[in-house]
Amino acid sequence: MDFNSILEDAGRETEASHQRALELLHTHYSACDTLIDEFDIQRVDFHGSRLHAVVLTPEGEQNEPERIRKAISFAAAFREMAARLSADFPEFETRVRVGIDSGPAVAIDSGKRDEPDPLFIGSPANHAAKLADGDEEGIFLSLRVQRVRDQNTPFTFTALAKAIETGFMHEHVSARGQTLDADMLLAKAYLDFESEMKRRASSELPSDAKFRFHHREPPLKEIVFAEHPPSNAIRMLLASIFADIDGFTAYVDHAIQSGNVAQAVANLHVLRAEMAAVLRDDFGGRKVRFIGDCVHGLLAEGNSRETNALDTIRSVVKAAGGLRSSFELCKLALPGIAELGLAIGIDFGPTPICRIGLRGAASVRTASSRATCVSESEQRRCGGTETALGEKAYEAAPAVVRQIFGTERVVANMDFDASVMLLGTMPSPYVSSVAAEPMRAHAPVAEPMRAHTKL
Repeated sequence: MDFNSILEDAGRETEASHQRALELLHTHYSACDTLIDEFDIQRVDFHGSRLHAVVLTPEGEQNEPERIRKAISFAAAFREMAARLSADFPEFETRVRVGIDSGPAVAIDSGKRDEPDPLFIGSPANHAAKLADGDEEGIFLSLRVQRVRDQNTPFTFTALAKAIETGFMHEHVSARGQTLDADMLLAKAYLDFESEMKRRASSELPSDAKFRFHHREPPLKEIVFAEHPPSNAIRMLLASIFADIDGFTAYVDHAIQSGNVAQAVANLHVLRAEMAAVLRDDFGGRKVRFIGDCVHGLLAEGNSRETNALDTIRSVVKAAGGLRSSFELCKLALPGIAELGLAIGIDFGPTPICRIGLRGAASVRTASSRATCVSESEQRRCGGTETALGEKAYEAAPAVVRQIFGTERVVANMDFDASVMLLGTMPSPYVSSVAAEPMRAHAPVAEPMRAHTKL
């Protein structure tokens, strides 16, 4: 919960503050993964300061109470893990807030082998994320989870629950008829984590976990995250853009209820391929990851020494228009998505880029800064036809962009043609050269998506 406050020193983002924030994420990601392994649940992804995980076993609708017990037990152990980290490593102190929901979701396994994009989409993921978003620490259950829990009492309490869940004593339980000893799992996970921390401090890992930053010459589309561990991290001024498909959770829920999941997954596959291709192929941007039905991308213009702020803002505004034009083409071509929209948020600022957490395939692609946090929050305040600029992006923008977005920093229905026409009021060879190349639709990759439903 305290990640955003760590990003700044006296109101400014600095190399030192970014290093401190990434070290916090790096440490907590590693600790979380060891705990996830012990509880035999599945990490979907980390995104900035958030973890998304799912409890898949024991399977079957009749075992939903057991899965809920495991989820709550993990949440309590997760909070205790953070508390122990705070005690042993004060520089990593933070509060924790957990949201839990339960129900059917669509699981999608996609992305490249070295950059997987696993997704669980639908109401449970969406609702749990909203429950986890708030100012009060603790564990927060959806109404569905509370009903299932209350219908399946009594629970067996553990010492861990009584020690750390004061005021929330009903929530940490062990499953009846099973040997889910959360205290033991937590103890083993923390021992494994402490062993890893000692290895990092020893000569076995002399520099891998130490953050060293450098500027990268745009375009950013050629970034290979595997080549950027903490010791070779990028840090530069750039634009962060979030584009979220408005109404997609309800669309997926309806697809599950109507037995039309295959079409929904196929549509999402095309929509995501389109968004990633527009960022990469048309504007030289880099997709960081998909978060559900949302894409997070980065974009910059400049040279080997510095980022050109004015050109970057112009380019990211056109990229937002390109995303909307591409999305509208998809709505014409794909069945059943006419009611969906696209909400886009943009911000600008210094941002570190690297992979952190456990080594190898379990490591996490990250681009975490004030700009990435604000661009996501700007997207949330948009409707399905709107694009919004964060305050820093607005301040760094050329006058014509500020005029387009107005004092509310929001514009509706700005597609690629509109963005080029509006930006064209400021003579610029860059705008002219880009405007001369029309937007195009991108074909999805040939490999079919694999989807299934899980209770």
